[in-house]
Amino acid sequence: MAKKLGKHTPYFELVEAQALPGCPICRLASKATDRYLDSLLYEAVLDPDVRAKLKNAQGFCSRHAEMLRRRPGRALGVALIYRDIIRSIFEHLERGDYRPSPSIVDRLLGRERGAAAAARSLAPGGRCPACIIEDQSENAYLELMLAHIEDDTLHRAYAEGEGLCLPHLIAALERVSSARAFQRLVEPQIERYRIMLRDLDEFIRKHDHRFRGERFGEEGDVWLRAMNAVLGGAGMGLSARSGGRRSDDADARHPADARHPADGPRPADEPRPTDNPQR
Repeated sequence: MAKKLGKHTPYFELVEAQALPGCPICRLASKATDRYLDSLLYEAVLDPDVRAKLKNAQGFCSRHAEMLRRRPGRALGVALIYRDIIRSIFEHLERGDYRPSPSIVDRLLGRERGAAAAARSLAPGGRCPACIIEDQSENAYLELMLAHIEDDTLHRAYAEGEGLCLPHLIAALERVSSARAFQRLVEPQIERYRIMLRDLDEFIRKHDHRFRGERFGEEGDVWLRAMNAVLGGAGMGLSARSGGRRSDDADARHPADARHPADGPRPADEPRPTDNPQR
């Protein structure tokens, strides 16, 4: 059951995020993870307890390691973190051995044969710490959204925005505690899916050879919007409104390299298009 939470800074962040591209919960969780990584690189990386937790988890998952790699001024912090991890791996592997035939003592002590014990000693002992921060942020903003879903300011912003991705819609529905909250959460989503289905139908129709002369309109990036609606990820680069080409680029087909989102990525063996404002 959603608690009635106060209208502090996170509430206004939530309202503002509704007007930005993509799922607002994804976006706010990503922002919280960004803040965590900044703090980690410039301050917390010198904290022995933080370093110990990072060593136990063997750093970050591949997604958050990539986020870390792209940050300015990250080199020294990353070196400090991964020196601890590599040293631990080195020491475990150096102590490891191979037991082709365990002795009676090994069996009594539950020691594994072969190199299984060495392999187990190299496995991470905890989750990616950035994933933990991300999950905590997602849960906090979902609780906040449901606590204020009947608030007119938040609901109006939610209804006018791009809405929740499917994973966060499911998570929100699992927390809904009243029929009124269910209605206010679901009705805008139903309308978004109705519009998206209409755009998908139109997008597919215009790829029929009989209608290839018709220019793309708002439906031109719907295949990207549809993926974003199902996958989430704050809409970063997955739709025309969040970094891809705008739908009106369908009319600007003169440059040889110009491509509209409706075209998808160019296959390696596809010839470049000739100047043709129609397609």
